[in-house]
Amino acid sequence: MSSTFSFPSPVGGVGLAGDLVPSILLAILYALLLPIFFVRLANNQTRAVLGISAVLTCIERVVIFCLRAKQSRTPGLQTSGTLVTYMQATIALAYIAVAQDTVSLLRCLYVNSTKGPIPNDVDNLDSPVGTTSSSQIPLSPSRGNRSFSENDGELLSDQPRRRAFYRRLTDVLRLLFLVATVLGIVGNTHYKGGMSSAGTANEVMVTRYMSSGISLILIILVAVLVVRARRLPRVRPIHVILLLAILTCNVSSAIFRLSFMYNRTTSLTSTAPGSGNTVSEKVTFYIFHMLSDWLACFIFLVPNIREIFNTGMWGDWRSTDPPPESSELSKKKKGSYFRRADPIVV
Repeated sequence: MSSTFSFPSPVGGVGLAGDLVPSILLAILYALLLPIFFVRLANNQTRAVLGISAVLTCIERVVIFCLRAKQSRTPGLQTSGTLVTYMQATIALAYIAVAQDTVSLLRCLYVNSTKGPIPNDVDNLDSPVGTTSSSQIPLSPSRGNRSFSENDGELLSDQPRRRAFYRRLTDVLRLLFLVATVLGIVGNTHYKGGMSSAGTANEVMVTRYMSSGISLILIILVAVLVVRARRLPRVRPIHVILLLAILTCNVSSAIFRLSFMYNRTTSLTSTAPGSGNTVSEKVTFYIFHMLSDWLACFIFLVPNIREIFNTGMWGDWRSTDPPPESSELSKKKKGSYFRRADPIVV
């Protein structure tokens, strides 16, 4: 599709003849990560959905790279405004969603650091063991209170107010990432309209820049909080390394987008500089955006996040701590239920 005026160039261009092989390779790379998630999901010890955005990204990338491979062999699809709009929207939003999931892991680190002394006798398997939703969480001695008390010579005290502050802080970060996501949706879903309207084209450019700019600022802010967390109790170097590695991949995608999106073109299939279809532009797109997104998903899905971050399936999903008496009340209710269920022997 061509236009009488210039409109924002599609990030990554469109699928031309040279995109067949990289599209197939990337579809395979993303598809290989999916079995890892399902294997972990089937195991109670590794089951976690904190990285669900990485899973959805892998599924979505398999779809769009299959479509991109088809597009590279079908001239009619290369000028399809609808297909290009779909690809622009999905490519733009994935790295933001993965970055937002790192906030959930960051929340685990900060909330776990506020836990008080851990009871030695934990006999209720239905209690929030291994989750960050309780104020008393049993951690293994290698990374729990014992390790910290040996290093600092004092036991941890429970800090519910600080824990509440950390939860509100991460809630705010999630909302701000949501703002970047909404702007990305608005900017990229109107891409097709921008090819026929100068006003819409300007709107697309502005909203796409706002989305990527806000997301870059937030990613850097989260990275600062991760670096700060290294001095907190129960935070190990592996926590900081994994989070910073994911955020570095997200930064790569954001910076690439910000450095490219000022370009305009008059045709989706143009191979002029700035169209997104030159060899150098395609190579940088695949390396600094698509491969960096894949690496972020790899880091999220391959390690056992549940064990490493000492969390549960859903992470720290509560907004407040449960009442202290809730566990005792649950035990009494269960005991009463089983007493009623016992058969009467005459």
